[in-house]
Amino acid sequence: MSDEIFTRFLLEHADDDPERLLLSADRWPALDVRRAARIIAARRKLRDKVPAWHACPALDYPASLPLEQCSSEETARYKQVFVPAGGRIADLTGGLGVDSWAMSATAASVDYCERDGALCAAARHNFPLLGAGNISVHEGDGIAWLAQDKEGFDLIYLDPARRGKAAQRVYDIAGCEPNLLEVKERLLQHAPRVLAKISPMADISRTLRQLPETRELHIVGAGGEVKELLLLLEPSQPAAPLIVAAEGGVRFAFHPDEEPAAEVRYAQRIGSYLFQPAKVLRKAGAFRLLSARYGVAKLAPSTQLYTADAPVDGFPGKCFAVEEVIPWSKAAIQDLRRRFDRLELTALNFPLATDALRQRLGIPGGGNRHLFATTLNQTKILILCQS
Repeated sequence: MSDEIFTRFLLEHADDDPERLLLSADRWPALDVRRAARIIAARRKLRDKVPAWHACPALDYPASLPLEQCSSEETARYKQVFVPAGGRIADLTGGLGVDSWAMSATAASVDYCERDGALCAAARHNFPLLGAGNISVHEGDGIAWLAQDKEGFDLIYLDPARRGKAAQRVYDIAGCEPNLLEVKERLLQHAPRVLAKISPMADISRTLRQLPETRELHIVGAGGEVKELLLLLEPSQPAAPLIVAAEGGVRFAFHPDEEPAAEVRYAQRIGSYLFQPAKVLRKAGAFRLLSARYGVAKLAPSTQLYTADAPVDGFPGKCFAVEEVIPWSKAAIQDLRRRFDRLELTALNFPLATDALRQRLGIPGGGNRHLFATTLNQTKILILCQS
């Protein structure tokens, strides 16, 4: 069967249940239905995650796990900021190849290394179809392959596997494979800069202590969630690395020693607007700096909410218009139940967690109002806002 007929089958059955297709495989004796079902399932997962790949129906996908672990198109393209124009790049843990593909748009050449032979075969098939003809595919261990390099690279990239021997998730870099702590010096002998993707759950302070070669740490978000931590390593580094929180058009950069020194203003009352930092900012921990740089008042030392009497251009997070400030009481609960059939809800620095508070209120989520439960000047309050 020709590739054209196979691709047409994929498009015609794009919305079908892959399992049902497998059960009906006898209807298409000349077609590899198992492969088709696998690709249909993969394309469904990539529709929103990597839309440029989904738009190319002739791509092949040998397994499901790399689909779950690969970078999204948005976070893969973010890595282009580290790639010098016309540079030579090595991706030592290629996987599905989304990061190699994204970096190839800026680089002169990319060497993709991957242990899994099926992934390598798919990469050799996929990259030319995606217009990435400047990627060379190498099957085998990327660290071992690096030993044969004589020219050096402008940037080495790796995404260590974050699953242990029992398939459990690993968050600390020492438990990943390859162990960056063990191979960093070898990598820096082959390139002046090494970019490593680590778990978004990793502890930033601990990571920076483990890797003093870190020049920059980027916290990359997508869809309102922290998706990746990227470490840029160099042989010589400033005393304090640069921490960058980025999502979409938002970019907030600072050095760790700026945060404790920042002058923070605490709120005595709730202003006309309430501000909630994006999750990438909350992961970065730049809470005092937000107050100092944007002129907003922090509700309390341990409350990551801010207030002001006017909107703030460029605030890295959400801005809510405050409608009411309600003292916490049984009467307030009854009144809210009477007035609203849906409410978004967030509890911060409050005796009840968000889920427990929702259970107490008995109001489902949704609607165009957001209720914040918090503490101001040792008083428990509810802040009703427009979503």
